[in-house]
Parts: sequence; C-alpha cells; structure tokens
Amino acid sequence: MQYFVNQGYWEPTNAYSAGSDIKINSDDSVSFHNSLMAPGKVIMNWNSVNSYQATKLVPQLPILRNNHKYRLNVNTKVAPIYSLIIRLTFFDAQEHEINHIEFQQRSIEFVYPPEAVQYRLELINNGLTDLTFQRFEICDADLPVSVNEDVWFHEPINEAVKGKLNLLLIADNKRVRKTYPDLKKYEDYKMQPISVAWQSSADVVAILKQWLISKRIYDANVISTNPKLDRVVLELKMELSTIKAVITNQTDPQSQIADVIYPLLPPTTWSSPVLVNPDWPIIFSIIQEINLKEG
Repeated sequence: MQYFVNQGYWEPTNAYSAGSDIKINSDDSVSFHNSLMAPGKVIMNWNSVNSYQATKLVPQLPILRNNHKYRLNVNTKVAPIYSLIIRLTFFDAQEHEINHIEFQQRSIEFVYPPEAVQYRLELINNGLTDLTFQRFEICDADLPVSVNEDVWFHEPINEAVKGKLNLLLIADNKRVRKTYPDLKKYEDYKMQPISVAWQSSADVVAILKQWLISKRIYDANVISTNPKLDRVVLELKMELSTIKAVITNQTDPQSQIADVIYPLLPPTTWSSPVLVNPDWPIIFSIIQEINLKEG
C-alpha cells in the first residue's frame, strides 16, 4: 500500500493584523513578527473546502477519510515559548462545528470524525511576538515519526538480497512525500530509498555520510533520481571515494567525479515535472549495467 505525507505552506492573505512584519522566503518559509497582536487572534488558517468564486482559493488541506487516524506535524518556532495555539476544527455537511482540538505541541494524532465533511487548521496567537513557519504535514498515523524529518530513510527494500546496497535519493515535490511499494518488484536489488524534502535545509551530505559509516557500508551505489540531488551525490563521492556515484545528465554531463551519468528523459505528458515519479526502468537498467561490469 502506498502512503502519502501531504504538505502545506503559508498562504498569501490580505487579512494580516496591523503591525505585522512578514518575510516570505524563496523556499516558502515565513518569518512573522507582531508585538501588537491581541491574544486569541488568528494568524493564519487553511481550509479543506473553499468557495472559489468568493475566495479565489482552491482547497488548502487534503481530503481525509472519516473515522481514520492521522498525524499532524507543524514545523514552526515561536517566541516566547508556548505562545502559539494550533487549532483543528471539524464541520458537518451544514457547516456546523462538530468539535475542535487545541494544542501547543508541534505534533498530534487525531481521528477524523465519522460525520465530518470539512475541516480547518488555524494558527492562533497566544502572546507571541515572533514566529518562523516552514510547513505543516498531515499523514497516516501508522507512518513512523521519522517520516516528518527533512531527510527520511524509508524501510529497506529486499534487504535479504545479496550484493551491493543501492541508495536511491528521491526529491520530494512541493506538496507531497510518498512511499514506493512498487519498488519491491525489482527483487534482485537491495535498496534503501531516501526522501529529501522540497524545503529541506538539512546537510544531506553529512547525514548520508554518517549513516553509511555507522552501517559500515563503503561501496554502495548512491543514485540521484532527480537533478536537484546530483550535487549531493557528487559531494558525497568527494567525502567517500569508495561509493559508486550515479547522477543524471542534467547537472554536469561531463563530470569527472561521477562514476555513471545516465540520461534523464523529459516528461512526455502535459503533467508538471514535479509530479512525475523517478524513471525507475532507466535507473534499474543502469544498476544492472553496473553489476554486470563488476561481475
């Protein structure tokens, strides 16, 4: 079964309180300052249902299954501490409130009520002056807490298979992170998928290096599945020269550092490239060629 981690960001609005100083960064993270806002005032909200004619906004929250358990994670920092309240409110078909949940921790599990048809997420001032907001994430509660980290190590795939480990570096698109259960069909290959968040500020090279050294794995095939991650693989190769560095031909087609450079075909449909999965058939044909050459 495939799982998804839905991600949301700060939404443009004309309803900021007087005295608000807001900086929206290139990665859609936000720095917010207001020392005049009254406690109880809503700073930002997201809705699962919007009237497009009235608001010119599409739904900002994912569709949820009734009576199913989810986890909400909010990536934010506030000053002073405990000065932000996060509220989830659930509504029925007549837009009457069923109930709401208020909390101050950054992560909470909740059950979407059986009679709910829409819901709202709000950030509420509780005496704050400064807020740094990155994103919120809603996912199935069965997923591990580590799925909310900028760099997520999936469950290993085909772990019992002999041979080299293949580290598959996957760049999340902006709105969703997902699992890849279909990779199990490549049953001759041992794999460790690793997702990197669209908004990640983590030192991915250092994280990968530490993980490989801690596992005493020095000869892995480290494969970039997206041009955004080619530089990560090249820098890791410079740190650990014994790995096999595999990158796309989009970043540095003449690279003297990469061991293998493979062609990345452009999407042939109208879909945005950020919604297209990695080209697994090409990637695994490259892995097969590497294995054949090494005997």
